[in-house]
Amino acid sequence: MRVNPFMVLAAAAADWRRLSGLLEPGTRRTLSERLSRLRAGAGAPDPAAVLAAAETLLDALPADESARLRQHGDTGRFTQPQAQSYEGYAAADLCMLVLDGNPMVGPVLGPVRERLLSEPSTPWTESADPRLIVLSGPDGRGRLPLFQLEAGAMPWRIVLEVNSVLRAATDPWGAADWWLSRTTWWDGTPAALLGRGRDAELLGAARELAGPEGEE
Repeated sequence: MRVNPFMVLAAAAADWRRLSGLLEPGTRRTLSERLSRLRAGAGAPDPAAVLAAAETLLDALPADESARLRQHGDTGRFTQPQAQSYEGYAAADLCMLVLDGNPMVGPVLGPVRERLLSEPSTPWTESADPRLIVLSGPDGRGRLPLFQLEAGAMPWRIVLEVNSVLRAATDPWGAADWWLSRTTWWDGTPAALLGRGRDAELLGAARELAGPEGEE
């Protein structure tokens, strides 16, 4: 059976929550190293790096799981031998899952990720306030959505408060989506209300959403 390694990685991404628990820590480290090589050639991925990452999975998984991935990647199943996606997932999705712990992949969450990343942003640096939302894209680099900053690198105080309530440190995508999506509370997005004397409303709405478990 001839196998398309891109398809193997894409199929693994589609089922990563389950498959990840079947891998030993040493295999996870090796896979991370090989996916890092794949990502380094994002413009034109090194075929050797793609194949090495796929082989790492196929060799480490139980025989039935390996056979299933081989079947998904069987080049005989496709009219286009170079097909690189499986049910809306791609090898780049596996890179984000493994290297970044970024859950925003696949046909449902991927478009949300792209929508949020399309908003104005600035590169994240270690000097940034840890309460700020940090998002990462396919390249793995952290980005700060600019709506959070009042002037220069200074954050809005209310943004820091709301981010804490929304637990942005553990769910940055959910917090970003709240700030940047139209809601039933106002005619517009919460981010559009910054600097307009609506801080109490913003904090109240965030607390209502977070419920009793939200930080204050």
